[in-house]
Amino acid sequence: MPQVASIRASAITEAELGQLSRSLDGPPVLVTAFASSSIDLGAVLSTLNERFRDAVVLGSSTSGEFTEDGDGNGTVAVFALSGDYRVFAGMAVGLAASPERAVQAALEGQPTAVAEFPHRTNIVLLDSLAGHGEEAALLVAASIGDVPLVGGAAGDDLAMKQTVVGLGARAAPDAIVVASIYSREPLGIGVCHGHKPLTDPIRVTRANGSVVEELDGRPAWDVWREKTASRARELGLDAEASPGAYLLRFEAGLRIGHEYKVRAPLSPKPGGGILFATPVLEGTVFRIMESDPSAQVESAATAAREAREALGGKPVEGALVFDCICRKLILGDRYVDALTSVSAELGSVPLAGFETYGEVAMNSGDMSGFHNTTTVVLAFPRHDD
Repeated sequence: MPQVASIRASAITEAELGQLSRSLDGPPVLVTAFASSSIDLGAVLSTLNERFRDAVVLGSSTSGEFTEDGDGNGTVAVFALSGDYRVFAGMAVGLAASPERAVQAALEGQPTAVAEFPHRTNIVLLDSLAGHGEEAALLVAASIGDVPLVGGAAGDDLAMKQTVVGLGARAAPDAIVVASIYSREPLGIGVCHGHKPLTDPIRVTRANGSVVEELDGRPAWDVWREKTASRARELGLDAEASPGAYLLRFEAGLRIGHEYKVRAPLSPKPGGGILFATPVLEGTVFRIMESDPSAQVESAATAAREAREALGGKPVEGALVFDCICRKLILGDRYVDALTSVSAELGSVPLAGFETYGEVAMNSGDMSGFHNTTTVVLAFPRHDD
């Protein structure tokens, strides 16, 4: 019997719960629920927590939910893991006021080691609108040491009003959930965004929180259009007619070692600034990046391949996937192609995930862990009978 099962439905009923239970080889140790903002996440978690009393139950609001069978909106995607794992989790509110205290509270009481389970992997879910996504990921990493992290920032179907995460029977905004999975074998993590540099380096010379006001001493929106004008003409893109769609094609890339981490510009602001999905510090240097739908599909497959290969030859039993909503906006009708490529690369196994407002991914030795417009895959190995 499998150790991973997934379902996606418009409501969690007894029929879905029975299907989930029958699909597993034993009681689950971890259950995740990714729910549209049109659905009460707290009620979903309460139902799952009551049914699976011995499991750690956690979840997030989303901007889209999916399993290996496809994606949608207004649904709940549930992932269940059984087998030889030990799982612990904590939740804390107050992320906006003090990410340090919130992270400490979420980790309080979790063991730093479990006998006979030498490999630890952490899942981080957080309220994206509380800010501090990058800081929270780094604080978790600093607290637990050189341990892999994955996760996502909650969404709200692009309303940008309230995002929530939850643990057990509780869900709340301004919160962070940190779960620790201890396993006998390492889990596999893959990360890829599919963007490449388009311009020379540009420096942020004035910024206010998430709004970049000036680049190289000039209004940021003016610089952005100027630097991308030639490529935009080739693609038939009009920055004035559809600035949001324009910025999705030309995002920011911060060089981290030999790689680039993407930061998503969302919209121009009055006065020439650009609103980003995360805070940007003055003095930051980045390049404007570009991507197209084909590269986005291939990057999803690459993330899945990295996760599978990280298992050292063991087949994949199932996977959790955290995928930025920006990727779906870029891909449009081709988003299903990206999901299909992930599923195929993993061996058509059960998977579940959601479209995020930011992704968490840190492998051993990484220095930065919060991403935009990126696919993050956490693969679980198949255990020998």
